[in-house]
Amino acid sequence: MVAFNDKILEVRANKFRRLYGISDDAPIDFEKLLRTLDVLTVYRPLNGDFSGMALKTKNNNFMLVNTKNSVGRQHFTIGHELYHLFVQEVFSFQMCKAGKFDKKDREEYNADIFSSYLLMPEAGIIKQIPEAELAWGGEISLATIIKLEQFFGVSRSAILIRLDKIGLLRSDYSRYTKDVKKSAIEHGYSVKLYEATDEASVVGNYGIKAKELFDKEKISESHYLSLMFDIGIDVDNLNVKEDDKEI
Repeated sequence: MVAFNDKILEVRANKFRRLYGISDDAPIDFEKLLRTLDVLTVYRPLNGDFSGMALKTKNNNFMLVNTKNSVGRQHFTIGHELYHLFVQEVFSFQMCKAGKFDKKDREEYNADIFSSYLLMPEAGIIKQIPEAELAWGGEISLATIIKLEQFFGVSRSAILIRLDKIGLLRSDYSRYTKDVKKSAIEHGYSVKLYEATDEASVVGNYGIKAKELFDKEKISESHYLSLMFDIGIDVDNLNVKEDDKEI
């Protein structure tokens, strides 16, 4: 069993990107990646401070993402859970608080580090920063920080931690953790990245499997309806307008 350190985790994250055709200077299309990996992913609002959950069985991988968190944090949670499902050598189940970088829980810390490298590869970050800011005496501007977080789809705190890890922060950037939405708007960006979605949705074949179990009489109608309601679908009140015209 390999004892992971930060450098090994960076190598694993870069290999993971290459394995699934994601270049080191591109943002991740999370829905596409999750479908490619066949990870059944449920997005739903969760109470408490849990960011998500991962479950690995012999034949299936499952992920739960808390939509009470901002979109940027949801993305970081996905990267965190991917570590548990595809990189951690012995894994079955974990409720997670992604982004804590808590060294007292080694696997949770590893998952945070892996997610940071996966979502924000160093080569991709460097390509987005003006040379004048990379030069000796230069300083990463707020405009560049916002551009980076918008490009990679991460929170302000996540990109600042990553830039600090690379060694690109040369002064106290704590002031940039305040008025995040306001600063994004002032630079012409949407605030969607910084807001919670509070919605239930699914990536994967959850609905297909639930309907299949019901059709095969493996579960009752009430159980099927309950499963679908859990992902925000009220089968009894779909109110769908059909168009019967043939193409």
